[in-house]
Amino acid sequence: MALRSRFPAAVDAVTAPMGRGLGRTGVSPNVLTTLGLLLTAAAAVLVAVGQYRTAGLVLVAGGMMDVLDGSVARATERSTPFGGFYDSVSDRVSDGLILAGIAWAVAEEPRLLALALVALVAAGLTSYVRAKAEAIDLDCSVGILERAERAIALMAALLFHPWLFEPVLWLLAVGGVVTVVQRVHHVWCQIDRDVPEELLALALHDRAWSRAFKAAARRFYGERNFDGAVGGRPDPTP
Repeated sequence: MALRSRFPAAVDAVTAPMGRGLGRTGVSPNVLTTLGLLLTAAAAVLVAVGQYRTAGLVLVAGGMMDVLDGSVARATERSTPFGGFYDSVSDRVSDGLILAGIAWAVAEEPRLLALALVALVAAGLTSYVRAKAEAIDLDCSVGILERAERAIALMAALLFHPWLFEPVLWLLAVGGVVTVVQRVHHVWCQIDRDVPEELLALALHDRAWSRAFKAAARRFYGERNFDGAVGGRPDPTP
Protein backbone atom coordinates (compact mmCIF):
# COMPACT_ATOMS: atom_id res chain seq x y z
CA MET A 1 0.00 0.00 0.00
CA ALA A 2 1.00 3.61 -0.53
CA LEU A 3 1.06 4.34 3.20
CA ARG A 4 4.20 2.25 3.50
CA SER A 5 6.06 4.42 0.98
CA ARG A 6 4.91 7.60 2.74
CA PHE A 7 5.40 6.52 6.34
CA PRO A 8 7.78 3.54 6.18
CA ALA A 9 9.05 3.73 9.78
CA ALA A 10 5.56 3.96 11.30
CA VAL A 11 4.14 1.18 9.13
CA ASP A 12 7.12 -1.11 9.77
CA ALA A 13 6.90 -0.50 13.52
CA VAL A 14 3.37 -1.93 13.47
CA THR A 15 3.55 -4.61 10.78
CA ALA A 16 7.10 -5.97 11.08
CA PRO A 17 6.53 -7.73 14.47
CA MET A 18 3.28 -9.20 13.16
CA GLY A 19 5.02 -10.35 10.00
CA ARG A 20 7.78 -12.07 12.01
CA GLY A 21 5.19 -13.76 14.20
CA LEU A 22 3.18 -15.04 11.25
CA GLY A 23 6.37 -16.03 9.47
CA ARG A 24 7.27 -18.37 12.31
CA THR A 25 4.03 -20.30 11.69
CA GLY A 26 5.25 -21.14 8.20
CA VAL A 27 2.38 -19.44 6.40
CA SER A 28 3.19 -18.41 2.83
CA PRO A 29 2.85 -14.75 1.74
CA ASN A 30 0.88 -15.93 -1.29
CA VAL A 31 -1.58 -17.71 1.00
CA LEU A 32 -2.19 -14.43 2.82
CA THR A 33 -2.65 -12.65 -0.51
CA THR A 34 -5.20 -15.25 -1.59
CA LEU A 35 -7.00 -15.04 1.76
CA GLY A 36 -7.18 -11.26 1.44
CA LEU A 37 -8.67 -11.59 -2.04
CA LEU A 38 -11.28 -14.11 -0.85
CA LEU A 39 -12.23 -11.92 2.12
CA THR A 40 -12.66 -8.92 -0.17
CA ALA A 41 -14.83 -11.00 -2.50
CA ALA A 42 -16.95 -12.00 0.51
CA ALA A 43 -17.22 -8.35 1.53
CA ALA A 44 -18.36 -7.45 -2.00
CA VAL A 45 -21.14 -10.07 -1.83
CA LEU A 46 -22.21 -8.79 1.60
CA VAL A 47 -22.36 -5.23 0.28
CA ALA A 48 -24.40 -6.36 -2.73
CA VAL A 49 -27.03 -7.88 -0.42
CA GLY A 50 -27.11 -4.84 1.85
CA GLN A 51 -25.05 -6.07 4.81
CA TYR A 52 -22.87 -2.97 4.89
CA ARG A 53 -21.40 -3.08 8.38
CA THR A 54 -20.66 -6.79 8.26
CA ALA A 55 -19.03 -6.19 4.90
CA GLY A 56 -16.93 -3.44 6.49
CA LEU A 57 -15.61 -5.82 9.15
CA VAL A 58 -14.78 -8.46 6.55
CA LEU A 59 -13.09 -5.83 4.39
CA VAL A 60 -10.94 -4.77 7.35
CA ALA A 61 -9.83 -8.38 7.74
CA GLY A 62 -9.05 -8.58 4.03
CA GLY A 63 -7.08 -5.35 4.24
CA MET A 64 -5.00 -6.76 7.07
CA MET A 65 -4.08 -9.73 4.89
CA ASP A 66 -3.03 -7.30 2.17
CA VAL A 67 -0.74 -5.51 4.62
CA LEU A 68 0.68 -8.64 6.23
CA ASP A 69 1.55 -10.61 3.10
CA GLY A 70 4.37 -8.21 2.32
CA SER A 71 5.50 -8.11 5.97
CA VAL A 72 5.73 -11.91 6.07
CA ALA A 73 7.61 -11.97 2.76
CA ARG A 74 10.18 -9.49 4.09
CA ALA A 75 10.47 -11.14 7.51
CA THR A 76 11.04 -14.60 6.04
CA GLU A 77 13.05 -13.41 3.01
CA ARG A 78 10.54 -15.07 0.72
CA SER A 79 9.92 -12.12 -1.58
CA THR A 80 9.75 -13.29 -5.20
CA PRO A 81 8.98 -11.57 -8.52
CA PHE A 82 5.86 -13.71 -8.89
CA GLY A 83 4.75 -12.85 -5.35
CA GLY A 84 4.93 -9.14 -6.15
CA PHE A 85 3.09 -9.70 -9.43
CA TYR A 86 0.39 -11.81 -7.76
CA ASP A 87 -0.06 -9.25 -4.99
CA SER A 88 -0.46 -6.44 -7.53
CA VAL A 89 -2.99 -8.38 -9.61
CA SER A 90 -4.99 -9.36 -6.51
CA ASP A 91 -5.07 -5.69 -5.46
CA ARG A 92 -6.61 -4.72 -8.79
CA VAL A 93 -9.17 -7.53 -8.59
CA SER A 94 -10.03 -6.59 -4.99
CA ASP A 95 -10.60 -2.96 -5.95
CA GLY A 96 -12.92 -4.00 -8.75
CA LEU A 97 -14.86 -6.48 -6.63
CA ILE A 98 -15.69 -4.19 -3.73
CA LEU A 99 -16.62 -1.24 -5.94
CA ALA A 100 -18.70 -3.49 -8.20
CA GLY A 101 -20.49 -4.78 -5.09
CA ILE A 102 -21.27 -1.22 -4.06
CA ALA A 103 -22.50 -0.39 -7.57
CA TRP A 104 -24.82 -3.40 -7.44
CA ALA A 105 -26.14 -2.36 -4.02
CA VAL A 106 -27.01 1.16 -5.17
CA ALA A 107 -28.23 0.25 -8.66
CA GLU A 108 -31.65 1.76 -7.91
CA GLU A 109 -30.16 5.10 -6.85
CA PRO A 110 -28.82 6.86 -9.97
CA ARG A 111 -26.62 9.42 -8.17
CA LEU A 112 -24.89 6.84 -6.00
CA LEU A 113 -24.58 4.42 -8.92
CA ALA A 114 -22.88 7.09 -11.02
CA LEU A 115 -20.46 7.86 -8.19
CA ALA A 116 -19.65 4.17 -7.67
CA LEU A 117 -19.02 3.62 -11.39
CA VAL A 118 -16.79 6.70 -11.68
CA ALA A 119 -14.86 5.52 -8.62
CA LEU A 120 -14.51 2.05 -10.16
CA VAL A 121 -13.16 3.38 -13.47
CA ALA A 122 -10.87 5.89 -11.74
CA ALA A 123 -9.41 3.20 -9.47
CA GLY A 124 -8.56 1.05 -12.48
CA LEU A 125 -7.08 3.96 -14.41
CA THR A 126 -4.98 5.06 -11.41
CA SER A 127 -3.21 1.71 -11.39
CA TYR A 128 -3.06 1.44 -15.19
CA VAL A 129 -1.41 4.84 -15.63
CA ARG A 130 1.27 3.96 -13.09
CA ALA A 131 1.92 0.57 -14.70
CA LYS A 132 2.28 2.12 -18.16
CA ALA A 133 4.58 4.85 -16.81
CA GLU A 134 6.82 2.36 -15.05
CA ALA A 135 6.92 0.26 -18.23
CA ILE A 136 8.77 3.16 -19.91
CA ASP A 137 10.98 3.75 -16.84
CA LEU A 138 9.16 6.82 -15.52
CA ASP A 139 8.13 7.51 -11.93
CA CYS A 140 4.40 7.74 -11.21
CA SER A 141 4.01 7.41 -7.43
CA VAL A 142 1.91 10.54 -7.06
CA GLY A 143 -1.72 11.40 -6.44
CA ILE A 144 -4.04 12.42 -3.63
CA LEU A 145 -5.93 9.11 -3.56
CA GLU A 146 -3.81 5.98 -3.90
CA ARG A 147 -4.91 2.47 -3.00
CA ALA A 148 -4.32 2.66 0.76
CA GLU A 149 -6.41 5.81 1.06
CA ARG A 150 -9.17 4.24 -1.05
CA ALA A 151 -9.21 1.11 1.09
CA ILE A 152 -9.39 3.02 4.37
CA ALA A 153 -12.14 5.27 3.02
CA LEU A 154 -14.18 2.25 1.86
CA MET A 155 -13.83 0.55 5.24
CA ALA A 156 -15.06 3.72 6.96
CA ALA A 157 -17.95 4.08 4.49
CA LEU A 158 -19.18 0.55 5.16
CA LEU A 159 -18.61 0.51 8.92
CA PHE A 160 -20.36 3.85 9.37
CA HIS A 161 -23.13 3.35 6.83
CA PRO A 162 -25.24 5.34 6.08
CA TRP A 163 -23.57 8.43 7.58
CA LEU A 164 -20.29 8.24 5.65
CA PHE A 165 -21.42 6.20 2.68
CA GLU A 166 -22.32 8.91 0.17
CA PRO A 167 -19.58 11.34 1.25
CA VAL A 168 -16.98 8.60 0.73
CA LEU A 169 -18.38 7.78 -2.71
CA TRP A 170 -17.99 11.46 -3.63
CA LEU A 171 -14.44 11.35 -2.26
CA LEU A 172 -13.57 8.23 -4.27
CA ALA A 173 -15.12 9.52 -7.48
CA VAL A 174 -13.72 13.06 -7.42
CA GLY A 175 -10.42 12.12 -5.76
CA GLY A 176 -9.96 9.23 -8.16
CA VAL A 177 -10.38 11.44 -11.23
CA VAL A 178 -8.02 14.06 -9.77
CA THR A 179 -5.43 11.35 -9.06
CA VAL A 180 -5.58 10.09 -12.66
CA VAL A 181 -5.08 13.65 -13.95
CA GLN A 182 -2.18 14.17 -11.51
CA ARG A 183 -0.47 11.00 -12.68
CA VAL A 184 -0.91 11.74 -16.38
CA HIS A 185 0.47 15.23 -15.85
CA HIS A 186 3.38 13.88 -13.78
CA VAL A 187 4.34 11.54 -16.62
CA TRP A 188 3.89 14.34 -19.16
CA CYS A 189 6.34 16.51 -17.20
CA GLN A 190 9.00 13.78 -17.28
CA ILE A 191 9.00 13.49 -21.08
CA ASP A 192 11.23 15.87 -23.03
CA ARG A 193 9.25 18.59 -24.77
CA ASP A 194 9.74 22.09 -26.14
CA VAL A 195 8.41 25.06 -24.21
CA PRO A 196 6.82 27.69 -26.53
CA GLU A 197 9.05 30.72 -27.15
CA GLU A 198 6.16 33.10 -26.49
CA LEU A 199 5.68 31.61 -23.05
CA LEU A 200 9.40 31.87 -22.27
CA ALA A 201 9.41 35.52 -23.30
CA LEU A 202 6.57 36.27 -20.90
CA ALA A 203 8.07 34.22 -18.08
CA LEU A 204 11.50 35.90 -18.20
CA HIS A 205 10.24 39.43 -17.56
CA ASP A 206 11.35 40.60 -14.11
CA ARG A 207 7.92 41.57 -12.85
CA ALA A 208 5.85 40.24 -9.99
CA TRP A 209 3.17 38.80 -12.29
CA SER A 210 5.87 37.28 -14.52
CA ARG A 211 7.50 35.55 -11.56
CA ALA A 212 4.16 34.02 -10.60
CA PHE A 213 3.60 33.04 -14.24
CA LYS A 214 7.04 31.44 -14.39
CA ALA A 215 6.39 29.43 -11.23
CA ALA A 216 3.12 28.17 -12.71
CA ALA A 217 4.79 27.34 -16.03
CA ARG A 218 7.52 25.34 -14.26
CA ARG A 219 4.89 23.28 -12.47
CA PHE A 220 2.91 22.73 -15.68
CA TYR A 221 5.79 21.77 -17.99
CA GLY A 222 7.97 20.19 -15.29
CA GLU A 223 11.07 21.72 -13.73
CA ARG A 224 13.49 19.79 -15.95
CA ASN A 225 11.83 20.88 -19.20
CA PHE A 226 11.27 24.48 -18.18
CA ASP A 227 14.68 25.08 -16.57
CA GLY A 228 16.37 23.48 -19.56
CA ALA A 229 14.50 25.80 -21.90
CA VAL A 230 15.63 28.92 -20.00
CA GLY A 231 19.22 27.73 -19.79
CA GLY A 232 19.04 26.29 -16.28
CA ARG A 233 18.67 29.69 -14.66
CA PRO A 234 17.63 29.62 -10.97
CA ASP A 235 14.02 30.40 -10.18
CA PRO A 236 13.80 33.96 -8.82
CA THR A 237 10.53 33.30 -7.05
CA PRO A 238 10.74 32.68 -3.31
